[in-house]
Amino acid sequence: MHCAEVLSALSPVPPPTKSLEDRMEPFAFEMRSNEISGRGLYATILIPAGTLIHTAPCLLFTKDSYTAHARHTVLEHYLFNCTNGDRLLALGYGSIFNHDETPNVDFRVDRENLCITYRACREIEAGKELCIYYGDKLWFDYHGKKLEQESSEEEGENFLSRIEL
Repeated sequence: MHCAEVLSALSPVPPPTKSLEDRMEPFAFEMRSNEISGRGLYATILIPAGTLIHTAPCLLFTKDSYTAHARHTVLEHYLFNCTNGDRLLALGYGSIFNHDETPNVDFRVDRENLCITYRACREIEAGKELCIYYGDKLWFDYHGKKLEQESSEEEGENFLSRIEL
């Protein structure tokens, strides 16, 4: 049985087709580190606009579980918001995308299927970092600006939120 068949049998979300993710060589992106933003993902080939870059399976934190536990841990900084107050922790490469105010990657939260999809929102040249927009309330230093955010349900709405499918 091929990996795609195994994934289809285990998940209600079919694996992506005709995407760079399906190619074995060359890989569409790789993980690298730099002194400014730490680990991140970088394009290894030209990625056309609209291309599916990654589908991250997720772990679910219900609203109650988040409020009681997860918001008090380092996971708080890696959780994506759902419209009903639940949170998703992106696995795979989903939590490695760094922030940029003008991102080249967009993401969609799929609470029902417990996954997040990442697509190029414009053409991305080889060597460029793949970045998403975290929101306007950051908890870390970004190009000399440090905007601290206390965890709260209201503020969480601006952090790692996108249209939920």
